[in-house]
Amino acid sequence: MPPPKARPAHADLAALLRTLRGARSAASGAERAESEGSDLGAEVDLIRRLYDSILRERYDRPEPRLADLDQLRVIANGYPSRATFLAALALEPPQSTQDLASGSGNEDDALILSTAHSAKGKEWDAVFLIWAVDGWFPRARSTENEDELEEERRLMYVATTRARNHLAVTYPLHVYNTRRGADYSIDQLSRFLDRGVRERMQKVVLKDDAKAPEEGDEKAPAQEIDLRALLRGRFGGSGSV
Repeated sequence: MPPPKARPAHADLAALLRTLRGARSAASGAERAESEGSDLGAEVDLIRRLYDSILRERYDRPEPRLADLDQLRVIANGYPSRATFLAALALEPPQSTQDLASGSGNEDDALILSTAHSAKGKEWDAVFLIWAVDGWFPRARSTENEDELEEERRLMYVATTRARNHLAVTYPLHVYNTRRGADYSIDQLSRFLDRGVRERMQKVVLKDDAKAPEEGDEKAPAQEIDLRALLRGRFGGSGSV
């Protein structure tokens, strides 16, 4: 027997369990299969008649938790049976619940950083593949070993197929060898993205958005530079760039 103070609550709990058991046993056969999914939301409502008051007594700010229960009812209606719903929660329980927004600046749910290895089996609406440069992807030390090169190719496939809707493959046009040095190298897009793949992609190059000098500006206009001639003079040869 429960202690005297707990007897009213115990009686309410026993009545709730009898109601749930009776509602479940009332349906049978094809009728039960049809109505079982829609009954889950009603069962959540029955449980909340008892639990909501307990929740309000235990917590100073019950609103976010009450909202969680509202969302739980919506989720429950998407399952065909109580057993299926409970099994799904047991196999993949939520890690946390979202409290009411308070301007905390927590952006963990806005951007996910992942390696290609860790991304296996996962998907996102939009994926940005960074540093798709030969020597980085594939790694320079992998290019002399066929097995390692094929493993890098598989990783590139994994990385580029994680996007549901949008994929952006990004790489720097040139990289400075040191943070303070002036020497830099012109990078090449990963060999895994061959010409046939590149022709099916939209190419976007970041440009200098500096405002052009207006008429009457005292500053002299910037002198035009022949980039092709500059590169030929630096690297030699007369071929096209």
